[in-house]
Amino acid sequence: MGLICVFILIAALIKRRRPLSERFTRLIESRRFELIFVAVLLLGAAALRLIGLSELPAGMNQDEASIGYDSWAIANYGVDRNGYHNPVYPVAWGAGHGPFYMYAASLFIKLFGNSLFVYRLPQALLGVLSVFVLYLLLKKTTDRFTAYIGALLLCVSPWHIISSRWGLDANPAPFLILFGLYFFVKGCQDKKTWSYALSAALFSLSLYTYASTYIVVPIMLIILVVYALVRRYLTVKQLVISGVVCIVIAVPLAMFWVVNLFKLPEIHTALFSVPRLTALRSNSVFLPFDQEFFSNVLKNIGSLFSLLFSYPVRELHNIIDGFNIIYVFTFPLFLLGGFLSFKRAIKLKSDRFDFAMCAWFVAAFIFSLIVRQNINRINVLFIPVIYFVAVGIRFLADRQRELCAVVLCLVMAASGLFVNAYFGDTYRQQIGAQFMHGFGEAAQYADSLDRNTVYCADLYTDGRVNGGYLVLMYYCKVDPTRFNSTVQYYNNDAEFRFAKSFDRYNFVLPQDMTADEYKDDVFILPADYASRFDIRYDIKQFDNFIVVSRTR
Repeated sequence: MGLICVFILIAALIKRRRPLSERFTRLIESRRFELIFVAVLLLGAAALRLIGLSELPAGMNQDEASIGYDSWAIANYGVDRNGYHNPVYPVAWGAGHGPFYMYAASLFIKLFGNSLFVYRLPQALLGVLSVFVLYLLLKKTTDRFTAYIGALLLCVSPWHIISSRWGLDANPAPFLILFGLYFFVKGCQDKKTWSYALSAALFSLSLYTYASTYIVVPIMLIILVVYALVRRYLTVKQLVISGVVCIVIAVPLAMFWVVNLFKLPEIHTALFSVPRLTALRSNSVFLPFDQEFFSNVLKNIGSLFSLLFSYPVRELHNIIDGFNIIYVFTFPLFLLGGFLSFKRAIKLKSDRFDFAMCAWFVAAFIFSLIVRQNINRINVLFIPVIYFVAVGIRFLADRQRELCAVVLCLVMAASGLFVNAYFGDTYRQQIGAQFMHGFGEAAQYADSLDRNTVYCADLYTDGRVNGGYLVLMYYCKVDPTRFNSTVQYYNNDAEFRFAKSFDRYNFVLPQDMTADEYKDDVFILPADYASRFDIRYDIKQFDNFIVVSRTR
């Protein structure tokens, strides 16, 4: 498929130029067409991100369970599972997770009650909104046709659809950066101080999503601010006001890092708390700065393009076999669009605003080179990549309208294949196995039984159950105070702490579960454990898991 686009580009360069007709140009520039296109696009984006949200992905990822439980606990008790009142940065497993999604989900849970649909809803809505905001941004930075293409590409991007449908702390990061960039460009054009201040607030808020923003946002802002000052889009007064807004919002996060980096005492106030983590994840996330650092950076360059366009399926929660971050045949268009965008961006006298997306790409690219790469960590790179593809397709439209139509047809055909694969039974079963589908329902059923101890398989006893204790806590609505006062971890100081037990729940399976001493207990196990029990036991199956109890 990539070769097809290469041939299309060559043909566009050597054939006689046939740009978009004047009639078609007038059509797409009309207000009526814009309203219809945007409405249909947003309806499609909403459908792809909201339909069956609680059933697909099937089950609940361990990080979803961690954030989801803390969201529910904050909404109902005002504390997380570690007992901290409104933590600036929750301790979670031990090494923490970004607080933005936890508080966003807790607000929705407070308003609409607790369910997997409600928990995932903020991310899905941010995904739909990001399609609209990208359209608005590209309409300001390029032209309406490019805006149509860019928004369409984001709407049908496999990465964007998948990431919009489950609640991970890293997933909102590129969306908040996009919103911040939109208002920055708006400020450059309308010279309004409030646009810059709102942009600063959104950029600062993005720091509460995931650690990638600690590098990407500062680099990006330095480039944007210097460019805007040189072009006289931004005044010193506006810079100071926006800087104050940014700093005020970031102060609690700065306090958190000072406390943790310098191992200072925790801070507890009536409004919030600043906890100490059990460990910092910098060593497991970033490349070590040793004698192999620069060679690893060079390796990351190659692996980055592999991840973007030919990534082997290792992360079913982010990608599907046969599909990539964007469709692989658009790779030549990405290179072309990137070249054209950077060429325009370095022309200081240009009225185009390509510099905005180029600044984002540069910052995200630098980050991607110094991190242990996976899709969640470098997701801040993907929207600029999609933008460059849109610019490449726009170039085709200017050269050969028929070839542009061919590429857009290929995109829509590939999108149809992806949607069919994503909503199909095969992927549902694959992701259900990874996301422990059935464990939550099994936990609810086991908890409802009048038994002494609930024994559950978890990572230390069965590698297929990762963080099962958190899924149980989320589905069974365990009191966080009760959990925090009774929990025993395998290692209290670990980066990722796994519970051995709390209250009446035990996550260390007995060697002989059929012994008489366990006759009044209940077990939550992977379904293939069923053969270990005889007719004395009642076995109820919940997809990948079973609940086993001895018949009384």
